[in-house]
Amino acid sequence: MTRVAIPVCLLRACLLRVCLLACAAVFAGSGCAGGPTVRARVQHPAAIPLRTFPVVWLAVGADAREQQLAEALAAHLRGPERQVDLVQRNDLEQRRLAGAIPAASVVVLLELQLRQGTITRPTTRPETICGSAGCFTRHRTDYFDVPTLRVRVRLTVFEGPTARILQRHTESAQDEGRRPAQMVERALQDLRERLFLLVDQRVQELEVGLLDADVPGVSDALLAIERGDWREGRVRLERVLETGDFAAADAETQARVLYDLGVARRFDPVSREGDLARHFEAAEEALRRAVRLDPRPRYDRALREAGADRARMQAVAAQRDAAQHNYQLGPSAVPPGYSAAPPAAPPAAP
Repeated sequence: MTRVAIPVCLLRACLLRVCLLACAAVFAGSGCAGGPTVRARVQHPAAIPLRTFPVVWLAVGADAREQQLAEALAAHLRGPERQVDLVQRNDLEQRRLAGAIPAASVVVLLELQLRQGTITRPTTRPETICGSAGCFTRHRTDYFDVPTLRVRVRLTVFEGPTARILQRHTESAQDEGRRPAQMVERALQDLRERLFLLVDQRVQELEVGLLDADVPGVSDALLAIERGDWREGRVRLERVLETGDFAAADAETQARVLYDLGVARRFDPVSREGDLARHFEAAEEALRRAVRLDPRPRYDRALREAGADRARMQAVAAQRDAAQHNYQLGPSAVPPGYSAAPPAAPPAAP
């Protein structure tokens, strides 16, 4: 048998070529065409929509730190058309029975709890021991007690005149390893910032990946979106769908174009200001067509994200309508509840 020696460099080159061809086949089969990554904005409703009421009462006890936290929240909520006051918890029922709580108002019962304790922590450090046989190093584990603090604030939101419970929410913060006064200050600061986030609507910026497609007009549409003109990009993509080039494209290519169109419809600021239901239905319709043509996880995920965005925008619109309604009521009518607000979920602890 004759053995043939193959140079190592030739063998490596062959293996590299095989790997590149395999990778190319994988990417071609996955439909992962390149495309730009652009920035978009989504709006979140307030988790605790206190700003929908023209009068807000924060009910507190005698604890100075509880009053301090309530005053910070009150200062954050106050505005030219919104009255925010601190009241004593013990006086609430008497005021309600006397009819002193105005209509179109909300009462927030704020209860603060602080719990101090200790926790045992291990620490390991090297130590050198010398003797007649020489020196050696070993690791020694020691245990020590660390002071801890856990702070919890519970908010119970009532409809002012009726005392009907609208919402309950609890926030917690903790710290350790510092002097008690320092831990209290840091924990209360953390709670203040989280409460501010809960009562405010917020805008989140995110990155969105688009897909290029070998259909005339798609690249120009994506360039418009890259410049920040979602409306122009959407209009251009709508025109692409009416062309014979799109109709003649294969299913994967059509799915990429429909994905881009669904995303452009979702973030088109012009149609978003109109009928929200029609706006998101148009976006979801394009994404559903993409999923039917090419059931990639990316398209299905975009469809689910559009649905979640629809729910958020509907909650934002409901809060805006509720605020307009409540501010027009004056002192003679009972405001509606704000059940349109989503349940408040505690943010992840930092």
